[in-house]
Amino acid sequence: MITVADLLLPDHVALQMRATDSKGAIDEVAALLKSTPAVLDWNALLKGVHTSAPCLPEPGGGFALCIPHTRGECVNEMVMSVGRSEAGIVFPGVELPIRYIFCIAVPRALAADYLRIVGLLARVFKDRTAEAELRAATTGSEFVDLLSRREAKL
Repeated sequence: MITVADLLLPDHVALQMRATDSKGAIDEVAALLKSTPAVLDWNALLKGVHTSAPCLPEPGGGFALCIPHTRGECVNEMVMSVGRSEAGIVFPGVELPIRYIFCIAVPRALAADYLRIVGLLARVFKDRTAEAELRAATTGSEFVDLLSRREAKL
């Protein structure tokens, strides 16, 4: 089973996103994956994450998270990056500001692992205590560690 710690490297965590619009935000978070050896076709990955970017509102927390993803042979193993925006980013058609963006690229053969990871993210961010801990993380390593600990509890 693929875990968050297997997928999310501290270098692939941007805790202070600079982008202020949806396209720029996805570009910024996806760019964290650009030099990853598992990425076989960068252009296809970037196009894919812009094509499918579902957002999950967390009304109780006053924010949403967005999970741009692509499935295909642009990667030879699943990869993931994340960006966090304190102010939140407005995405078209989403009422709440996007605070977290998780870019995921996965080969078709690992679709079940992808679905498990997305389900995990949805469950973690529904927990206000978990989200507060992730919002307070000051390093990529701390963010990955906190997310991994939450994964182990589920």
